[in-house]
Amino acid sequence: MKIVKLILIILVSCCSVFTVEAQFRRSTENKTVTFEEMYNDPYDINKLFIGITPAYGDIHVTNITSGFGVDATYYLKDKMHFKAHARTPYFIGSDFARNAAQKNGFDPQSRARTYFFAEASASYHIWDKEQESESRIPLYSKNYQGAEWAAKVPKTADIPNKRREILFARLGGVYYETTSELSRAIASQGVIVNPVGETEESVNSISGEKEEAVFGNVLGAGVSVGGGFTWIKNFAAKPDKTYEELVDDHVFSTFMDLFIFPMVTVENFFHQPAGANQFFEYDASSINTFMFGGRIGIDGHFNRTLGWGYGAEIGMRPGLQKRGFYGLLKITFPMYGTKLDYGVEAFGR
Repeated sequence: MKIVKLILIILVSCCSVFTVEAQFRRSTENKTVTFEEMYNDPYDINKLFIGITPAYGDIHVTNITSGFGVDATYYLKDKMHFKAHARTPYFIGSDFARNAAQKNGFDPQSRARTYFFAEASASYHIWDKEQESESRIPLYSKNYQGAEWAAKVPKTADIPNKRREILFARLGGVYYETTSELSRAIASQGVIVNPVGETEESVNSISGEKEEAVFGNVLGAGVSVGGGFTWIKNFAAKPDKTYEELVDDHVFSTFMDLFIFPMVTVENFFHQPAGANQFFEYDASSINTFMFGGRIGIDGHFNRTLGWGYGAEIGMRPGLQKRGFYGLLKITFPMYGTKLDYGVEAFGR
């Protein structure tokens, strides 16, 4: 036991010596970095960004999906910017509710809708101004390459630059359609759904007391009204030492929107009750929906010819009552950016 304690004391002492030595060595190094500014203009960014979303995850209470999509953003000088996005699952297996509907004998007379979401918006810049700022940028040495950096902790430098700040208000249009497990909504709402033509509860009626999986289609369309804040940097500098170029060209936004969906439709569906020998068409009008919702989120991308982007949001999406909560994550890559400026200067000899 004494030997073990002695070994532990020696190991702790060695670690302490190495830590103090490393701290002393770092504290005695020259921390001054000089650089030549290459560009520093947050207004000189690409105007149009077009990207493929190779992966998204949409966890909506009515349906969970993962898939791909397209994304586009256009900046109209310092006045407005426009965004558009659409997404759909990879295949039926990544559209959970539709996949479950097919496995549970969804009647051929009904079409289980593939999840689809589309949105387009226009944002007006309430203010669009430039501020002095700085960026904490990692310093990567040209003396180290590849796996050599695995054992290195890069230093950082606070580099002064300019930041563009945009406060915007926006208005957009939203549309989605999806297959949903309606039996969960029926149970949570405590409603009774009767076959078409029947007004009274019967043996074929569907209610929360019957543990049967029932699937149907939900469609929603409306507007989003809100706004947010965007920070833009477009800075690059070349250090005069053995460091790589210093770059900060991030476009980052936070936003908040109110959803107003005048159209939320639960389509009539076909279902074969337990013990029945045929499918019945059911009147879905008794299933309650809601039209007001909202969200908060972030999105960002980089001002490069080929860059990447990301997005995340959480909120209540109008649709089935008590079944509106959702969360979304997405990655966009590659994102192509262009200034849409193909003119060249011409001079006479």
